[in-house]
Amino acid sequence: MGGDRDHGSHKGYALGAMVDIFSALLSGANYAPWVPPFPAYVPMPAKQPGKGIGHFFGAMRVDAFRPAAEFKRDMDDWINGFRTAATLPGHDRVLVPGDPEREMEQERKKSGIPLLPAVVEDLKQLADKLGVSWIS
Repeated sequence: MGGDRDHGSHKGYALGAMVDIFSALLSGANYAPWVPPFPAYVPMPAKQPGKGIGHFFGAMRVDAFRPAAEFKRDMDDWINGFRTAATLPGHDRVLVPGDPEREMEQERKKSGIPLLPAVVEDLKQLADKLGVSWIS
């Protein structure tokens, strides 16, 4: 959001704080630097103010704020503003949230989901154990 206060760094800080409050403090999970690390080889933080990693799922009724059709029209305009924005050298386009995920979904549908050989072996062993046919 910006590198210093004059350029809006406080906005990014506030957004990060909201995520931490909604997903960790509200659910009773660990927060801030005490969130357990994802990689198993990284040691757990010494302080554990909550339990585990929290999540937050929220929903809003757009038409409680304004007519949904107007919102959708403005949302399309917002997206178009980013997609048609000038890019930095070395970049071919500006992405909007969800673009990388939509592109990866199309790639996975076309080419499949790559699996590590160790995962494939585990799945084969599980299939054998459960008597499930394995299709390579």
